[in-house]
Amino acid sequence: MSDLLTEERIEELELPDELPVLPLKETVVFPQSMTPLAIGQDRSIKLIEDAVDGERLVALVTVKNPEAEQPGWDDLYEVGTAAVIHKMIRVPDGTLRILVQGVRRIRIEDHVGDDPYLLGRFEEVPDEGEETPEVEALVRNVQTLFGRVIALVPYLPDELEIAAANVDEPSALSYLVASTLRIKTDEKQHLLELTDVGARLREISVILNRELEVVELGSKIQSQVQSEMEKGQRE
Repeated sequence: MSDLLTEERIEELELPDELPVLPLKETVVFPQSMTPLAIGQDRSIKLIEDAVDGERLVALVTVKNPEAEQPGWDDLYEVGTAAVIHKMIRVPDGTLRILVQGVRRIRIEDHVGDDPYLLGRFEEVPDEGEETPEVEALVRNVQTLFGRVIALVPYLPDELEIAAANVDEPSALSYLVASTLRIKTDEKQHLLELTDVGARLREISVILNRELEVVELGSKIQSQVQSEMEKGQRE
């Protein structure tokens, strides 16, 4: 299967005007991030098989209402991520597991077709904003806060702290952190839609501070409960 794309190859990659649309429920895929996905619907399986036989490029767009059985155009957010399919595994029950790499943020411009699956015309939505001293300070702040969150929550591996510390490019850092946090889908979608990198890093700082407060409060409650139990046992 195709190799992972470096940042240089992502920048050189030319996207076709039209892409097949894979609607995602409760998932937002960010540019420059690797995401495993489970594919179960017949039309989505057909889409992935066709994409793997061709350019391997798809548009990943999140569904506003996860209850929608077979999401149509009206169920989708306008902004999504163009992605490359790297691996595809067929599971014995007939479903697929794929590994995708987000490459660019895109916006739906036009609906081209909806049979056998949604096909759309897209425009790229590049990042905005200069690398100012303020953005540099936000980068350092996000790296520090993220490191503290990683140290406290079990679902984030320690290697992520090293990865984040080595990413100085503001946009790449924002996508790395946003893609790994367990936050609500609409919150992730909001981060994806923010084109100003400084604004995105600020939002992420707020989220990280909030997560820290929750985790630290949880640890405090846990230790209080523990000491109460030990006190009870001694008595």
